[in-house]
Amino acid sequence: MQKAQDLLFFLAAYILSLPARLKGMRFGTHSYIGPGYDWLFVRMNRITCGDHVAIGREAWLETTGGGSIYIGDRTTVGRRATISSLGKITIGKDCMISYQVSVLDHDHEVQDPAVKPSEGKLTEPKDIEIGDECFIGANVCILKGVKLGKHCVVGANAVVTKSFPAYSVIAGNPAKLIRSIKP
Repeated sequence: MQKAQDLLFFLAAYILSLPARLKGMRFGTHSYIGPGYDWLFVRMNRITCGDHVAIGREAWLETTGGGSIYIGDRTTVGRRATISSLGKITIGKDCMISYQVSVLDHDHEVQDPAVKPSEGKLTEPKDIEIGDECFIGANVCILKGVKLGKHCVVGANAVVTKSFPAYSVIAGNPAKLIRSIKP
């Protein structure tokens, strides 16, 4: 009975992922994206998921220009996550990313008063690297150029604007080191 349920689950997951697959997104074994994700007016080429990756409902994953996104094996991405790349975003293995998390390797140019913010261009991207075994809390925003080492823990609602070494616990806006975890 369990094998039949598993087969039905993975069949449904495959069918749900068809629009993303047709747009170039690649899925490893037993990886899936939940229903309601944006696919109609976004680019999804150069997005690769390792094995056993789960991406929650209503996610928005997009590559712009030459951008790429890689999500490592056994990583879970929560509902309504936004991952947008103009450069390169790498998420390691065994990570847990909560709901409504934003990972953006670029900004919108809004400094010129002669240009409306809605008509501004994108800034130069800076790569983002999230190491293996990281936990990213709900509503976190990770901005361009950030590198998080292995097993970092990011508290809910944090805005991460700079890099932190492995085994860091960070929180706040802007995120600051709270303590280190001894490996």
